[in-house]
Amino acid sequence: MWHVHRGIDVQTDLLALLPREDRDVRIQRAKDRISESIGRRVLFMIGDRDAARAHEAGSELADWLQKSGMTDSVTSRLPADEVRSLGTVLFPYREGLLAAEDRARLEQGRASEIVDRALATVYGPIPVASVALLRNDPFFLLPSYLASLPSPLPRLGPDDGWLSVQDGSRTYVLVTAQLSGSVFSLDFQNRFVADLGATEARLRAQFPELVILRVGSVFYAQDAGKIASKETAEISLVSLVGTVLLILAVFRAIRPLLLCLLSIGVGVLCAFAVCLQLFGGLHVAALLFGVSLVGIATDYCLQFVAARFDVEAKSPWDRLRRVLPGISLGIATTLIGYVTLLLAPFPGLHQVAVFSAVGLAASFVTVLLWLPLLDSAEPLRHGSRMLASAGWPWRFWHERRYRWARLASVGVCTALTAAGLTRLHADDDVRHMQVLSERLRLEELEVRRLTGMGVAGEFLLVEGADEEQILQREEAAIDRLQNAHAISSSLAISEFIPSKARQRDNRGLVREKLLAPFLASYYARIGIEDRPAPPPEESPFLTPMVFAANSSLAFLRNLTVNEGSDEVAHLVLLNDVPDPSAVAAAVTGMEGVRIVDPTGDVTRLLRAYRIRAMILIAVSAVLMLPIVLWRYGRRGTPRVVLPPILAVLLAPPLAALFGVTFTFFSAMALVLVLSIAFDYAVFCREARPPRIHVVMIGIWLAMAATLLSFGLLAFSRTTAASGFGTTLLIGTLLACLISPLADNSDPS
Repeated sequence: MWHVHRGIDVQTDLLALLPREDRDVRIQRAKDRISESIGRRVLFMIGDRDAARAHEAGSELADWLQKSGMTDSVTSRLPADEVRSLGTVLFPYREGLLAAEDRARLEQGRASEIVDRALATVYGPIPVASVALLRNDPFFLLPSYLASLPSPLPRLGPDDGWLSVQDGSRTYVLVTAQLSGSVFSLDFQNRFVADLGATEARLRAQFPELVILRVGSVFYAQDAGKIASKETAEISLVSLVGTVLLILAVFRAIRPLLLCLLSIGVGVLCAFAVCLQLFGGLHVAALLFGVSLVGIATDYCLQFVAARFDVEAKSPWDRLRRVLPGISLGIATTLIGYVTLLLAPFPGLHQVAVFSAVGLAASFVTVLLWLPLLDSAEPLRHGSRMLASAGWPWRFWHERRYRWARLASVGVCTALTAAGLTRLHADDDVRHMQVLSERLRLEELEVRRLTGMGVAGEFLLVEGADEEQILQREEAAIDRLQNAHAISSSLAISEFIPSKARQRDNRGLVREKLLAPFLASYYARIGIEDRPAPPPEESPFLTPMVFAANSSLAFLRNLTVNEGSDEVAHLVLLNDVPDPSAVAAAVTGMEGVRIVDPTGDVTRLLRAYRIRAMILIAVSAVLMLPIVLWRYGRRGTPRVVLPPILAVLLAPPLAALFGVTFTFFSAMALVLVLSIAFDYAVFCREARPPRIHVVMIGIWLAMAATLLSFGLLAFSRTTAASGFGTTLLIGTLLACLISPLADNSDPS
């Protein structure tokens, strides 16, 4: 109750399901730094036909963001002297700062182009140089350097203190913010998006022609969480209502329904309590899959209440004795299947495993302790036709008259499986497993078009013995990438703050290639007679420590890992990488330089754990075998394990016929298929011929309840949940239809 009172923390990040598997701590910290700086950022473009209205709306939005209590920082209007302040900070180090194009001109002997540019600036229609500037920076190398600094939003320019862009008849201004809460917390998402929506509605009412575009992980996460929550509610409702109507239709009495609801309710409440105690919160996947516990938790209760059709069972305790061996073996094998999920190092699936295992165990104990006390002593007198129909699968597999039909069905199933195998393929790309709103995606594309913002995916992790060595390696890596045309642009500390070695080299180039041969004649042409003394050979070098926390270049701190410690590494963000393999080839063999692809790493991780999931199925089967061997011996065990093995083997290719790719989540569904199929096989094996129809009606009801819960996930918009649900739906249906193969009766 304490956890519920405080509020349940529901996580929606699909990647939170995955393990933090990086063995290199620095790579993981680099990913965390990128996630923290980019994932919590939101960006708004506010547009109007009147620039003044766009500025006013931008100011009001920025004020709301600042006062909302949900942001750490908000950026809208730029300080009036931003560029001048930056120039003032860099001015003492100007001799060592060269734009890449100016450096290339000096290296290639084209210094005269720099001289011609300087003369054009001096004699241009609008004077931009004073005598003092001409004495200290005669060729305007510092302004050229400042103009060459990379911008993550290259299409935006200054406009009365705003960064803005003109697009057709509209003027758009930029507002950015850094969120203070977790973008994957459902509570924070809903609160931020709801309050923002109200603010945007107010602004649109105030400015009828206003356009507000927004980009941020929080919007995708909130939309995906809303879909998952909606699907959870719908699946829960359909599952519960469907199960209720099914039980009422079969038993024509309210007591069996109440008994099943009691078993389910106890299971779900216990599962919630234990998960909240262990994990402190729940992932939306645990909720989405966990609410489907309704379908599995009814298996044992339904076997008990179905025994009311057995007229030889004179009392509730007699019914319990008749079903106890089957449901005991069933819960044992099923719990093994769920507990096996704990062997997968996926945090979200640990929640699913604990939720399901605790819930099933609690439901089972409820069947043992409470149902015999609460059930009616009178057996059911109706349903003879229903019982006969329920026993059809058993007759199909065991009566001689169906021999040719059996052969035909086996042939059809074999043909469908063969066809499915031709279409079966694995897809581990994590991008295909996430729900991306088309509206949000189009909005993001429009923002990228307006701002020129690139798509950041891969990045470089550059390490070294000290900051100087890291900067040198950074520069070498960027030079290689640009020479190989492997990237369109990048963002790195060294592009703003060159290494001391490069600053020293730049000074030498300027002195030897520009000042010595051209300065005297240049001064003569522009009328400056006295030449200033050359700067000292070892004047101070520009370093990252020069910039204060409130500097315009303070954002460079986000490109540092382990800032403030003895071990430092830098990040180099790569934008719009057309071919990741070209980037990898360009930096191969460079000491201290590694390419990191977070999305690719997750995809490779999913591939590895899909393979491990298949191993988990084998482990589950091996762990179940001792129980089955103990109960049925060497002769009976093969017949009991045949239905589960067939269900597991046939489900993936048959699902492929419906366009379902095989993913890690499909493989994990097979773990549950194995457990469910063992349940059904054990129930059939424990049934004696006079009771086979009673047992089969319990299996049919359990299968229907499972399909009403887990099976409905097949219609989820989330690829992972849909693949999970489809695989489980097909596997469960197969398990039900072939479960009579476990019976020890011979065809007659």
